[in-house]
Amino acid sequence: MPQAIVVTGGSGGIGRVVVDLLRRRSEDHGDAVVVSADRTHAPRPGAEGGPSDGVEHRDLDVTDPDAVASFFEDLSGRYRIRSLVNAAGTIATGPALETAEADVLRMIDVNALGVLRASTAAARVMVRQGGHDPGTRPVRSIVTIASNAGTGPRADFAAYGASKAFAAQYTRSLGLELGGSGIRCAVVNPGTTKTPMVEGLWQGADRTAQTVTGDPTLYRPGIPLGRVADPQDIAEVVEFLVSARAAHITATELTVDGGATQR
Repeated sequence: MPQAIVVTGGSGGIGRVVVDLLRRRSEDHGDAVVVSADRTHAPRPGAEGGPSDGVEHRDLDVTDPDAVASFFEDLSGRYRIRSLVNAAGTIATGPALETAEADVLRMIDVNALGVLRASTAAARVMVRQGGHDPGTRPVRSIVTIASNAGTGPRADFAAYGASKAFAAQYTRSLGLELGGSGIRCAVVNPGTTKTPMVEGLWQGADRTAQTVTGDPTLYRPGIPLGRVADPQDIAEVVEFLVSARAAHITATELTVDGGATQR
């Protein structure tokens, strides 16, 4: 049975680059097909009838529990699931006392429960499919893209950071339970990254210099490396954690923020 690596949010800023990187390095991942799963209605090659150029595009709304469960059950009949990358996410920022409850609930549904739904559905299939010999190097993995906003207090990011902290804690704890099945679980915490989501927060202005410098009025440090990340910077770390090069890494997190949080 052919193998598959699933990337939720595969059409997003970081997710899209992760999909492309995994596709280009497929030989390092057992020649697995990359399944890009996202909530989009745009026509895409490979959306119907299998992969195109190593990528199969599928519609998936991670806020729909039944859709998530059905999605992974359907895949299990055609592929051995090798890895899941949780890249789907949404953001709303601003003072905690002014954040609309609808925005908070949306972030919880996508960033927190979306990771829970996809991870548990994928893990159930992985465990059922088996194939891991105890004591050998594991090849399967679940990697969650969370945020450095979830690693400590941050003004204007209270609800967003909390939703990402949930995702990180859930993923790392899942790693303890799945280790015996040869499934590694790890978290990547990006800092500010040049994606459409961040550009939307910047409202068309280039706030690179302000971000690099930091803002003491919000108790926000700058970026010691002096630059805002590109999606490729994050994707490289995700691809490493998915790969066999990270075979002895689980229940942990890597922060990729240029030193902003000193973690």
